[in-house]
Amino acid sequence: MRPTIAALTLLACAALAAPVTHAQTAGKAEDSPLKLSIGGGAIYAPTYLGSDNYDADPIPLFDLRYADRFFLSTRDGLGLNLAPSGANWRAGPVVKYRAARDQDDDSALRGMGDVDAAGEAGGYVHYDLRPFTMGAELRQGFGGHDGVIGDVFANWSTKLSDSLMLTVGPKATLASRDFTETYFGITPGQAARTGYRAYSPDGPFMSYGLGASLRYRVNDYLSLGGFAGVDRIVGDAADSPLVDQAGSPTQARLGLTLGIDW
Repeated sequence: MRPTIAALTLLACAALAAPVTHAQTAGKAEDSPLKLSIGGGAIYAPTYLGSDNYDADPIPLFDLRYADRFFLSTRDGLGLNLAPSGANWRAGPVVKYRAARDQDDDSALRGMGDVDAAGEAGGYVHYDLRPFTMGAELRQGFGGHDGVIGDVFANWSTKLSDSLMLTVGPKATLASRDFTETYFGITPGQAARTGYRAYSPDGPFMSYGLGASLRYRVNDYLSLGGFAGVDRIVGDAADSPLVDQAGSPTQARLGLTLGIDW
């Protein structure tokens, strides 16, 4: 599995699935404060952020929660909920992982060198106004990039049947110039190795999009998930040769997961 695909997977799942009040479970799981879901699946997505080449890869699924106070998952990262018990909002610290970008992930990256994996630490707030959910996150990168990243979303959820849940809604991401420079900038040295023109973005990274997810509970222990979405990269990032010349500002994704719930 390509590291960049892993990063896109986490972003896609967080944007499409997290707003459904952090993976509520049914049946026997509701009686226990500890909830665990493990499994896996597959995703079809761009080979790097800004690419127009797509590939299918396996993805892991892990989601551990305790009494809506603690969560550790491949989708939402590591975090705490500090809101009062029973409130219709959640807020607290969060830490997420952004996987490395390897220049061997795509021929368009050859000569660019690798981008190390990064951590992103910050905070989040989510409001549950059923059937609508909205929220925002703000995180500071460390390691592979030093940028600041903000995400906002607004989702609508509905039960299509007792076992099938649909979630759909828009989202947007804004990141600082440091983030844009790391993933879309091209130094003179990289330009000499790749044939791209040197490029130093002046503005932030921005994207907006629409996503949808379906979750089907087969029984108390097994659930199937599906997600799809499309994002549009805009601003200085879209003008980078990695996007404008070698890739595409339109980024689509499609995935399926199978999870075992405890």
